[in-house]
Amino acid sequence: MKDAVLKFLIRLKTDERGLTAVEYAVLGAIVVGAIKLVGTDFTTSLTAAFKSLF
Repeated sequence: MKDAVLKFLIRLKTDERGLTAVEYAVLGAIVVGAIKLVGTDFTTSLTAAFKSLF
């Protein structure tokens, strides 16, 4: 039983598949945040530009 638990822990330590999913989730959140930030700023600037035209 002790050997099985030790083997499981070693296998779990070297497994990086879950880490990749977490990295993609974090990257996705950063991209969504950047789009939201740029989108809000762009909308404000675009509105101001059209108001100055008319």
